Amino acid sequence: MRKALLFLSIFIIPSICNAGVWETKCSDCHGLIAPTKKELLQKFKTPEDLVGRAKELADKKIMPSLDFEAAAKELFNSAASVSVPVSTNATKGVDLKPLPSVPPIPQDNSQTPAKVILGKMLFFEARLSKSNTISCNTCHNISSGGDDNQVVAIGYGWRKSLRNTPTIFNAGYLKVFGWTGKAKTLEDMIKMNIQDSVKMNSSEDVADKLKTIPEYVALFRKAFPDEGDPVTLDNIAKAIAAYVRTLNTFGSPFDRFLNGDTNALSDDAKMGMNLFIEKGCIACHYGPMLTDNKFHVFKIDDDPGRYEVTGNNTDKNAFRTAPLRNVALTAPYFHDGSVRRLDVAVKIMADKMLGEELNDVEAWRIKTFLESLTAFPPIDSRVMPVLPQRDE
Repeated sequence: MRKALLFLSIFIIPSICNAGVWETKCSDCHGLIAPTKKELLQKFKTPEDLVGRAKELADKKIMPSLDFEAAAKELFNSAASVSVPVSTNATKGVDLKPLPSVPPIPQDNSQTPAKVILGKMLFFEARLSKSNTISCNTCHNISSGGDDNQVVAIGYGWRKSLRNTPTIFNAGYLKVFGWTGKAKTLEDMIKMNIQDSVKMNSSEDVADKLKTIPEYVALFRKAFPDEGDPVTLDNIAKAIAAYVRTLNTFGSPFDRFLNGDTNALSDDAKMGMNLFIEKGCIACHYGPMLTDNKFHVFKIDDDPGRYEVTGNNTDKNAFRTAPLRNVALTAPYFHDGSVRRLDVAVKIMADKMLGEELNDVEAWRIKTFLESLTAFPPIDSRVMPVLPQRDE
């Protein structure tokens, strides 16, 4: 009976769906209650072998008579459409590499334990906002993907930000910050967000609020021991930036693959990696963060993009190349948050930026590869701290 159920699950859905549905709709069941695609392809050497066995079961009334030829053809064709690399040789000659062990540390903001401890508290500190209700973690939730999974950020007074929230994970490795590069450094970006009227809507006097909390004053003195009055907006940003530089995601399946573990990626992820390279995605998405740190015109709405920073007509509708680490966690996609599904975003990017029309299977495989870029920061960096209270 179990065998009959397995074969039913293999053939019923593919026979009533269009080509490509095996990959996009049916693959989640295989390997759980049904044989994996790999197991089927190992057992049956040709589509005819598979069809013959299915027809035997149909003749015995164990399963209904279906269009087994079409289902078998879809399965075997999809397996043969892209080669599967057995080693990391597929990445030779292209700039794909694991994250370095530490991000760059600026000379004017040394990375000290005292600064990181303070910065972690401030990252979760809602009193940095004018309303005392919004913290950095509100929009960059480190318990999920380092973002808010909203179309656009919701800030002070329920105001909507202009653009989708990027992840804060691995932000210390970036060279360009935000969609338009308005901030020059991570510290600048943090200061801007604290003061942004749509986000936290605070001003320089936010430091005076913290000065009323003795524990914070003591923590600032430990973090900035050479300063007479260390509780300042600049130092708030420096401390938060120091903490953010600990939110790095090492050990993803893709990183393990690049380090020599050829079993770290599934066959579909490896085929997706090949397509990612062959179709040209690698032209802009390369390096440890899978971004060229440049701006490219991507017009899907009336957002001026980089133009609002430079005033150059060539920068109209230009946006930073999105880094792809943990992209599977950060839906919805694009600067306007208009696309919920990663495979759909892959198709749109291929069409608009590369002139490539991907079929469903190709988009699904690239999505599977992108999912292999997922990892999380160390758990101790993500545990919410106990925040200081004002003395009554």
